[in-house]
Amino acid sequence: MKPAIETSSGVSSDPYHKTVCCLRCEQRLDRYQLMKVSLAPGNHGLATLSCPRCGHVEFVSDSSPLLHSLELFSVDVGDGD
Repeated sequence: MKPAIETSSGVSSDPYHKTVCCLRCEQRLDRYQLMKVSLAPGNHGLATLSCPRCGHVEFVSDSSPLLHSLELFSVDVGDGD
């Protein structure tokens, strides 16, 4: 009987080292952007993961372990106020 999850010897067993992919087209994502405004109640911030291939956008908590393997991409936007 095969195990439910197979791990190859080249894959890291570190839970903070994950490959993050787009849920729609499975393109590998390598960076994220933090949102300055929280949409959720409380003091939790959000990070935006956007796919460069299909444009799909996902929101995750800014404390998600998925972000540990991604690069922070900062964009300065606004009207300068």
